[in-house]
Amino acid sequence: MNKNIFYLTALLFAFSCSNQNSEPEEMETAAVDSLLLEYMWCDFGPNTSEESLNNLVADFNEVTENSDHPVVSAWAYVPTFETEAYDAIWLNVWSDEDERNAGWTDWAVNVQEDFEAEHNDTLNCREDRMFQFTGTAGMTPRVEWTDEPPFNADYQFCTFKDENGMDELAPIMESFDAWIAGTEPDTMWYVWHDPLFDTSNASGSVQDGYDYAIGFYWQNNAEREAGYSSYGETDLQSRFDEIESCEALTFEGYPIVQSSS
Repeated sequence: MNKNIFYLTALLFAFSCSNQNSEPEEMETAAVDSLLLEYMWCDFGPNTSEESLNNLVADFNEVTENSDHPVVSAWAYVPTFETEAYDAIWLNVWSDEDERNAGWTDWAVNVQEDFEAEHNDTLNCREDRMFQFTGTAGMTPRVEWTDEPPFNADYQFCTFKDENGMDELAPIMESFDAWIAGTEPDTMWYVWHDPLFDTSNASGSVQDGYDYAIGFYWQNNAEREAGYSSYGETDLQSRFDEIESCEALTFEGYPIVQSSS
């Protein structure tokens, strides 16, 4: 699964990681519409183990393969911080809302009872704690990921200060993208998250009322730390701090369903 972890970005940018090589390439720009990202809180059960989780993943992939309305991909995120809200988060990536609704209808009718009977003592995901976003890829790495999971994921939940907004953020992000393009090697990528729910009363993992979220992803922690060290030598953070405040959550990420694209 080492190279396949790159498939979500590949789908968002309409090119396959199988066409990438280890040499730096020109930075790509988004070429396809956004996807629906659906995050769901989950708790481990009394029989959670590596074996039982592997069996759950295998069974869910079989469900996906036989579904008329499958997820594009699915991912698991395990927090690196202490929280009583959940043990892990399950991300379903859908092509659009219609496909999502049809997929959940099929699940309820044909799959849910048997699947939960088999796997709820391994992982119990809460359908009442779902958070949906429109996901749009930012920049993609110029160097292919080759490490085995887990990968590193940092999510920033940001709130604009005063009358600031996307107009003020855009030129700073352009500078950020230009800085990424000049780093060697560049293995970080990010995805914009525009919330499709009222964040003012979401009672989620972060403070209520944020304006947007953004996920940053690295293939390993060493590259993550090196990226932050290099970033600290720029004036970018001070520019971001002038217009917004952000709260960060960090996770380890694992693939559940790989995109076939």
